[in-house]
Amino acid sequence: MAGAWWIFCRVIDNFGDAGVSWRLSCQLSRHLGHPVDLVIDDWQTLARLEPALGDEPLENRAITTRGVRVWSWRRLEEQPEKLETSDPQVLVSGFSCELPEAVRFGLQQWKVAPLWILFEYLSAEAWVDDCHARPSPISSYPGQRYFYFPGFTRYSGGLLREPGLLDDRDDWQQNHSRPGWVAQAQRWLTLWAYPEAPWLALHEAICQDPELWGWCLFEGAALTNCILEHGLASIPVRVIPFQTQGNYDVCLWDADLNLVRGEDSFVRAQWAGKPLLWHIYPQEDGSHWNKLNAFLDIYLDGVEHSLAMAIRALFLAWNGKGAIVHCWQQVREQWGLWELHARYWSRTLAMQPDLVTRLVEFVENKLE
Repeated sequence: MAGAWWIFCRVIDNFGDAGVSWRLSCQLSRHLGHPVDLVIDDWQTLARLEPALGDEPLENRAITTRGVRVWSWRRLEEQPEKLETSDPQVLVSGFSCELPEAVRFGLQQWKVAPLWILFEYLSAEAWVDDCHARPSPISSYPGQRYFYFPGFTRYSGGLLREPGLLDDRDDWQQNHSRPGWVAQAQRWLTLWAYPEAPWLALHEAICQDPELWGWCLFEGAALTNCILEHGLASIPVRVIPFQTQGNYDVCLWDADLNLVRGEDSFVRAQWAGKPLLWHIYPQEDGSHWNKLNAFLDIYLDGVEHSLAMAIRALFLAWNGKGAIVHCWQQVREQWGLWELHARYWSRTLAMQPDLVTRLVEFVENKLE
């Protein structure tokens, strides 16, 4: 497929939107064998994930790295002809963001409009499979427009996963020594959560654990700053610099438990094949509970009852419903079984085609 792909990203949720859009762009470029264009409204956030982009603003230039040509949102608003002259075949609205106004206006004038993909947020809820790949026509756009939902089943759009990712993970875990700082404790967890996470209760639970747990925190995160100001007694704490996506993956591979929040870290923790806790972003209407329980329903499907109940209770407690100390003790009694399940879960997911493979196949079918 030789036509140009343009991906648009508006950064709303800190690093999550940029992180998913960057992985999608890089994997698409590798799969297609030619550059992909990414338009983003917050290049500084993206530059923290990909230092090769440098510190110079993108307002007057585009920069290419890892097969992705990165543009500033403002530049495309001021020079929408940059898009048209590339003869785009596919437009992807990351998390269904609106396209720049000048671009939307220009698209109405085109004789042959690109295929427009509304790339949605990840969810395990049942309705996702029903809505995935459905058309979403609008009168102001002359071309085809479709919903695309990432998901966990074969009826969805799949999950982002690089070729050979799990083999790379297994090789790393089998043939590399854990970093020296891990030796300060018997077990380690990584912590990436929203500031309201009940970390004090988790600290209390872990202090009662028969094994010594160290905490790996990420420099600059709001929760990290809060924890450091409060102080943690009796356990080792390691604060590491903000990581590139590849280095963050390795941190997840090295840990015994990964506490994650946004969509990118949530998926990467599952590929790590280790126990995880997801701190979901709370919604005022409480809809996040449906999303959390939908994931737990499929994640725990087929798991022995007592382990499934213990894991679900700990997930809910980490999100504000339940007593973490008791739930932690219940899970720790079956820790080895959770480790086996986490490994099995990642392998089961990897038996399905990855998201980029499915997306390219979907586009090819629509453009035939």
